[in-house]
Amino acid sequence: MPDDINKKDETSRLALWGILIFGFALRAAYVLSVKILPWSDMAHWDEARLSILHGLPYTAGWTPLYPALLALLTKLFGESYVILNMANAFFSALTCLYIYLCAKEVFGRKTACISLLISAVYIDMIWYCGVMLAETFGIFLLTVLVYNIIKNRSPIVNGIIFGLTCMTKGSFIICLPGFLFWIYYKHKAEGWLKKAALFSVFTFLVLLPWCARNFTSHKTSVFLKTTVLIEPTWAETIFTGHNPYATGGPDFYFLDHEYGKFYTDPSLTPVEKNRIFLTRSLEFALGNPLRELQLTLLKISKHLTFATSFVFYRVDYPARKMMFALSLLENMVIFPLCILGLVFSFRDKNAIGFAAIITVFIGLFVTLFCAETRKRMVFVPSMLILASYGATLLPGIIAGIKKRETEKIRGRLMTAGVLSCLLFLNFFYQIATRYRDVLQRFH
Repeated sequence: MPDDINKKDETSRLALWGILIFGFALRAAYVLSVKILPWSDMAHWDEARLSILHGLPYTAGWTPLYPALLALLTKLFGESYVILNMANAFFSALTCLYIYLCAKEVFGRKTACISLLISAVYIDMIWYCGVMLAETFGIFLLTVLVYNIIKNRSPIVNGIIFGLTCMTKGSFIICLPGFLFWIYYKHKAEGWLKKAALFSVFTFLVLLPWCARNFTSHKTSVFLKTTVLIEPTWAETIFTGHNPYATGGPDFYFLDHEYGKFYTDPSLTPVEKNRIFLTRSLEFALGNPLRELQLTLLKISKHLTFATSFVFYRVDYPARKMMFALSLLENMVIFPLCILGLVFSFRDKNAIGFAAIITVFIGLFVTLFCAETRKRMVFVPSMLILASYGATLLPGIIAGIKKRETEKIRGRLMTAGVLSCLLFLNFFYQIATRYRDVLQRFH
């Protein structure tokens, strides 16, 4: 009997490593197929890499850890975009491993296996390996942090990891309220305040040199200096979501009007632009409450669509039509399963962290900022874990429905059903209003 168990465990381990290697192979194959040079945001990350590599002044508006990693890889392996993007494939595959470990700790082995398989073939994770962006590395660090919190690792170590995560992608700092809530909920009976304080302090100690550099490089008021401490361009995202020409998405129609001419004014510093962004956003929001409500609804619609999180598909990336369609089909299954997993795990002190990350990001991007499916990538690991848990529960729920034994879970089933129906209604609305725009991007 013990020999049979050992053989079964060995077979399971081989299968898991096989899935992990398969996931990396898919990512590596896609990276090798991409022949497009850095453009758009990728070009800015490339410029930042080169400035660090050649010891030039760092003028990029983004946090420096990711371009520093790219510069190190260039130093070690030479100038090659394939090598740089292959690092994305490596970190994306490691993210799949940590998704498995997180799911196993919280929901058990069955859910973990499903989450590993889904993450290995999740199209958006594969797609982002082919572009030079900080999301993939940042999401890897964030997933390591989630695993550490689940395992009750040192809040000092966790704070350092979160600081490095924010040094990779500054916008990830908005996860902080979600993590603090998770620490409170998980440890409210055993000194949560000390853990939260240590986590926060060591996060900001990691960020301190970068913040000090940004603070001292501008001669203006203390308040305005604080607008460029971590991510100097964050106020632009607020303005994009709150102006007379806003649509709810990352659209720049204000550039076609005198109202937005300041955006391209080379004489304005980032701090001065942030002041205009924030002032005009606040004026618009206070002066147009009904339009603000309408924009919030539009943001919810655009943010929670089934469409891919890869927003660069208008350029001729390999197999983009197939990948766009596959991503759509994946999300049509994963989103409802995620809702199911969320409503059935909401009170679990470990699972609440997944819900907190998703809720904070969705909440802020549909209210404070503008909606963009790219911003969903940060909570993809949490979403896939909850969806896997939902898939694990589904057979039992269906069996219970057939036997009419769902009285104890009726409320949660109704909640999951209503929210899933709203997702599909929104999908039909998006088809009716945006399909021409989407089709044009493939021409």
